[in-house]
This record gives sequence, C-alpha cells and structure tokens, in this order.
Amino acid sequence: MHGVKRKQWTQELLKQKRIQDQRKIATYRELVDQVLKLRDDSCFNNESLKATTRLLQANPEFNAIWNYRREIIEKLSRSLDCGFWNDELTFTLVLLKQYPKVYWIWNHRIWTLEHHIDRTTKVWENELAMVSKLLQLDARNFHGWHYRRLILNKLEKLTGCNRDAEELQYVTQNINKNISNYSAWHQRASLISNLFANNEIDDERKFIQDEFAYITNAIFTDAEDQSVWFYTKWFIKNVNVLKTLGHEEYIRQLQDLKSNIVVINQDDVEFSGKENNWCLKILIFIEGIEQELGLKVESHSEAYLKQLIVADPLRKNRYLSLLAKRT
Repeated sequence: MHGVKRKQWTQELLKQKRIQDQRKIATYRELVDQVLKLRDDSCFNNESLKATTRLLQANPEFNAIWNYRREIIEKLSRSLDCGFWNDELTFTLVLLKQYPKVYWIWNHRIWTLEHHIDRTTKVWENELAMVSKLLQLDARNFHGWHYRRLILNKLEKLTGCNRDAEELQYVTQNINKNISNYSAWHQRASLISNLFANNEIDDERKFIQDEFAYITNAIFTDAEDQSVWFYTKWFIKNVNVLKTLGHEEYIRQLQDLKSNIVVINQDDVEFSGKENNWCLKILIFIEGIEQELGLKVESHSEAYLKQLIVADPLRKNRYLSLLAKRT
C-alpha cells in the first residue's frame, strides 16, 4: 500500500515464516482429510457441521464442502430452530465481508434463505437491506448486484408488488455516485426493459427524452468510461425508443446526441491532441443506424476507422475488417 513501509525480511524471519506456512498447510490438509472422511462415511451430525464450518472459514471456495454442509443441514432440519438459520446467515455474512466475490458463499446464502424456517417477507426485506449495505462497500461487485436481483424477484413473488420504479431510483443514485458502475448500468437496462414491458411508465415519451438527457450528461461527465458507452449503444438501439418517440423525434434525438459526441471528441483533441476512441466508435454506430433509417448524411465512418487503426492498435484487425466491408 502507498505510504506503508515494506517489511524487511531477514534470513531468520524468512525461515520462521516458512515454518509457520508449513504448519498452516499441514493443519489445513489434516482438516480437509478429516471433513472428506466424514462426508465419505455419510456422517450428518452437529460435529460434522462444525467441521465444515472450520474448513469453509479456511477456504470458502471449497464448493464440495458447501454441498456437504447443505446435506448435513437437510438431515438435521427437523431439529433446527429459527436461531440456527439466523446463525447460518451470520456465518455467510462474515465470510462475504472477507470474500465478497466467492460464488459459493452467495449460493449458500440464497439456499439458506429459501430453507429458512421463517417464511415471512421480513427475512427477505432484511436481506435486501443487507445487500444494499454490502454494495455501499463495493458498489461495482457484480455478484452483489446479481444477488440483489434474486432477492427483489423473491420479494415481488411474495408480495405481488412490483419494485422496478423504486429500484430504478436506487440504481440512479448509485450511478450518480460512481459513473463507472457497470453493474448499475446493466441493472438500469434491465429495469427500463421491464418498465416498458409491464406498462409502468406514465409518460413514456418524456421518460425517453429524459433518458437521452441523462446519457448526454453522463458522457460529458466521463467520456473515457466504457460503461456509459455500452449503455448508450443499448439504449439508442432499443426498440422502445424508436417506437415511443416516432421516426422524426427519434432522428432529432439521435442527431443531438451525435452533435454532443462530436463536441466531446473535439474537446479531447484540443486538450490532449488525441481523438477519443469511444466517441469515434459510437459515431460509427450512430451512422450505421442513420443508414438503416435511410437518411442521407455525410459519412465519416471510413475516416474514423482509419483513426482507430492508429489509436487502438490492439483492435487493429477488427477495424481493418470493418473498413474492408465499406470498400
């Protein structure tokens, strides 16, 4: 870490560390052998459950042990009270704080909720609050966002209440805090599709116009962030946009967006002397839409592709391929 002095390792310290590491490895291997033997012997009791706890605390990515743990819990389920299930949630939460991107912890937590003795919505509401707090610690953790979608889907089934509009506000707040939150942009796209599919938008025309304004503000905020550009490509090509605005209004919004992107690119050239690769890519994408609509506009795509070949050599062959299709 910056500002932290690196520890000086003497030969004696290195020797001691190797000895400690060897002891830890030996202890871990012994624990693995013990738990696997319990599993192979079909041992399903409190002692075997405690053994899986110790092993998963040491290595939460050992998926076979999570499977074994669930088998034990299922065998003991009749004797387990609400306190046990709450403790199981606490156990996984402690692990998630240390290992927030381990699939198996998230999987076991959702399994725990599905089998929890408390069948009320309170458990799931608490879980939604929990994942919101975890996303405050790491707002771009896609595991957390996927898990949040699972919780929301469950709550909607239990309550019969659609939460898309409320969730869109939550997503917007997260994007406003950090425009680079790709997971939040992805969630936004899913939510907007749901809102249109379920006819949940009062004024669809105004909604689309506002979204164009939101995108424009986002790309002016950070024209280097790929999350915004991926979302922009999805949005302007979404069938609901053209359907809602109509042909003329859609073209006007598209050309306004195109003009703003040209301005952003020119600003980058004046500031750094370089074209903005993302601006060029989206301008090519928009020209493609204009051609599909039958518009007669001056094409700059060939020039943009030649600029990208120089500016983005890692994708040179892709640009050459696109260029070849135009000649």
